[in-house]
Amino acid sequence: MATIHNAAAAVAALLLLASPALAGSDRAGTAAASFLTIGAGPGVLGMGGAALGRSGNLEIAGWNPGALGFVDHGAIEFAHASLDDQSMQEWAAMGGRIGRTQTHWAMSALFQNEGTFDARDASNNLLGTFNVATAAGQLQLAQGFGPHAAFGVTGKYVIDDLGPAQLGKGMTFDYGLSLRFGGLGLGLAAQNVGGHMMYASVPYPFPSSVGAGISYTDEAAGLTVATDVNVPSTSYTDVRTGVEWNWKQHVALRAGYRYDVAAPADEPLSGPTFGTGLNLRGMWLDYGFVLAGNAGGQHRLALTLHPGHMNLAPGDPFGQKQMPREFDTHTPMGPPAPPAANDATRSKH
Repeated sequence: MATIHNAAAAVAALLLLASPALAGSDRAGTAAASFLTIGAGPGVLGMGGAALGRSGNLEIAGWNPGALGFVDHGAIEFAHASLDDQSMQEWAAMGGRIGRTQTHWAMSALFQNEGTFDARDASNNLLGTFNVATAAGQLQLAQGFGPHAAFGVTGKYVIDDLGPAQLGKGMTFDYGLSLRFGGLGLGLAAQNVGGHMMYASVPYPFPSSVGAGISYTDEAAGLTVATDVNVPSTSYTDVRTGVEWNWKQHVALRAGYRYDVAAPADEPLSGPTFGTGLNLRGMWLDYGFVLAGNAGGQHRLALTLHPGHMNLAPGDPFGQKQMPREFDTHTPMGPPAPPAANDATRSKH
């Protein structure tokens, strides 16, 4: 119990220290690859983006690499999002445990299409059109330390295509620690730390962030509550909180809220979120809706496959599985033979 209390006190202290900070609100627009700050997955965003203190699936591991250390079964996930400005986001991930070790792996890809824009000269004459898109390939490793702790790291290679002669490339890292003590979960994460995006020979920093989270799950009631505090380098400190009710791993209902501290009233990142999930024979279908400020809503969908838990075998209506595969050749089969004629004659005497 002392370990639990000490860990909870440490995370609580970090939350209190982080919450009043207005980290980087005067540095908005000074970093590249800002699409990395949006996040992916309706399961997390449906709970307001509160993920750092939780663990157990690939979606959460995308926010805190340490959470990957508690993903015991192989999984594949695909997610799609329609964002506020008509851009589209696609995300895919797969991973699981390496054999019977406490080492876990995952790989993922994130792609965001910003749309098509007009190219004009200094006199505003139309020269043509160009497409803007960004992508990141990620490789994750996490090591568990007994049943209570795991540490993880993510390497990201990012490509940012802003049009003719505006191609940026760079590499950065995420680090995360995840702790679990029964229903209590604690987490620390640092995202997009180190490295630079290079556009020609000009370097730009990544939009880094540090955060902490705490969660509690009552398995009997199927209820999870979570709260995160994040301190980004290029925007306002934000507080994210969410709740999920899961009925027997069949149906999930989620709600959450994100609040950017001291941000303007029309800050587009603040607002409520909602979501739901449905288990279809080992496949989870998730939906999330993010109502962000005055910028409208984002619809998000995801499909998660657990190959080891999918019940895809056909039924056995004719009992064929009950038929024996081997037969005893010494056991007579078919109806009994009629008595011989001499046996019938002797029976008359």
